[in-house]
Amino acid sequence: MDELINQLVSKVGIDKETAEKVANFIKENAGQIPQWLAKSNIADKLPGGLGNMFGNKD
Repeated sequence: MDELINQLVSKVGIDKETAEKVANFIKENAGQIPQWLAKSNIADKLPGGLGNMFGNKD
């Protein structure tokens, strides 16, 4: 979890407190995130076949 928080801080540019909230949200909702991504069609834009991880079968 610390690595995720550190990556959010360094790559996204948010403060540590906000990154901790985001990480906790992701942890609490991990089972639903693939469905949300599939519904949003963001999976189509993920590189390297990652879209298949989220239900995109192209």
